[in-house]
Amino acid sequence: MKNNEDQDAEEDRPIISSNEGSKNPYNGYNKKRIITSKCVNLIKAILFISSIIFLIYLKIFLITYKLDKKIEKMDKKINHLNEISEKKKIGVAFIQPALYANGIGRIITVLTELLAKTGLYDVYLINEKITPNDFKVYEEVKRVIQIKNKFEIRKFDKKNNIQFYVLNNDLSEYIEIYKSLGKKIIGIFHGVFLSCIFTNHTSIYSSWNRFSLYDSFVQIIADDYWVHKKFNFQNVVYIPNLYTFEHTLTPTSNLTGNNVLIVGRIDDVIKGAQFGVKAMKEVIQEIPDSQLTIVSEYHDPKIKKLVKELNIQNNVKFMPHSHNISEYYLKASVLIVASVSESFPMVMNEGKAHGLPIVAHNIDYSPSFQEGVITVDMFDYKAMGKEIIKLLKDYNYRKKKGMEAKLSLDMYKNSETIETWGRLFRSLLRGKNEYHKFQQKIEQKYYNEKVAMERIKRHYYYAQQFNKHFKCHSFENFTDLNYLNKIKVCQI
Repeated sequence: MKNNEDQDAEEDRPIISSNEGSKNPYNGYNKKRIITSKCVNLIKAILFISSIIFLIYLKIFLITYKLDKKIEKMDKKINHLNEISEKKKIGVAFIQPALYANGIGRIITVLTELLAKTGLYDVYLINEKITPNDFKVYEEVKRVIQIKNKFEIRKFDKKNNIQFYVLNNDLSEYIEIYKSLGKKIIGIFHGVFLSCIFTNHTSIYSSWNRFSLYDSFVQIIADDYWVHKKFNFQNVVYIPNLYTFEHTLTPTSNLTGNNVLIVGRIDDVIKGAQFGVKAMKEVIQEIPDSQLTIVSEYHDPKIKKLVKELNIQNNVKFMPHSHNISEYYLKASVLIVASVSESFPMVMNEGKAHGLPIVAHNIDYSPSFQEGVITVDMFDYKAMGKEIIKLLKDYNYRKKKGMEAKLSLDMYKNSETIETWGRLFRSLLRGKNEYHKFQQKIEQKYYNEKVAMERIKRHYYYAQQFNKHFKCHSFENFTDLNYLNKIKVCQI
């Protein structure tokens, strides 16, 4: 039997719990319960997130499905509209006697091609004849030999469902017949209106009342719009010419060598080739190995005679017109444009597209002359020669001026010009109100009366100088703009 002291000591001894293998059955149960709870929560979270993802994907699928259905319906509508548009293309017939060796033929070739490529038009070209020298016509443009009597014209019109006939420089003798068909008649004037006082070379207008026969008359010089307004013509609009070379896609001349170029119709009046030839005499005296190449379908005997008189025939080559005119631009270092009157000079713009510096008379009328061109006073061939010499002697200078010339072509874009033609067609089909709205928009965009008047006055000044120089046309001194009202027959 234990004594009281031993019993008391045993009671006072602390109880020590051991962690080695739980002796308490509840400890293991609680741990399992906690783990199970966590797993359940995790599964719930996974299921919740999965359901959200599923719903999102389901919503995306439904949206995609609906979009696909809508796209399918839209495709059907587009195809239907395309079928309708194919059936209802606008028929446009351009009447141009020749498609070779002249700027008008080249421009009309490009215009018909770009219109046809839109897919909105059935385009026809009516020519007097077809020759191997013609500019290449786009395959979808239909060519027709000139129809010369009322019966043939009506037969052609009925067969091809033409809405518009486009005449160039009022050369057609059959405008009244085309007008009698009840179709829209558009005229294009490719020259400068005021060049009528330069020479009596070719009659363009027999009387002013011919303007009234057109539903619209397209002028390629914005400033001439002022002249037409003074004559109270209500059917004139401005649409710039197209570029025959897209400058951003055209290779640039390396401008090496002393090669000078003249391109285009060669005569001794408007195009001023004689001034370019005389300027080259000045150049050759300073740079004996310089060469002038003249590319033209027709070489005026007077120009050839002048070359011999100046004794520079060893430095001048006369080359025939070429469809690969780019090869001449790429070999040249300087381009001469010695015209005394220009509207929208195709040669100048082609030279610019190839990065050529240009020396020209300061006629200050066409927008093409405003940038990238070195100008001299009218008839000053010695000044022209000095500018050419300066360019040929300084490669960096001519390279700089050539780049300025190329970049200046950004002022117009062929796509915008074709769209303007489209708006003209649509406005005429919709009636006078729409056409007048179209005219107003064109006027707001391009027309500046103050600038137009200043340029016209300057052009008259040059016309006076021209007539004093050549004495080829009776001319009354210009004193005020009322002089226009005295003109009865305009010749260009």
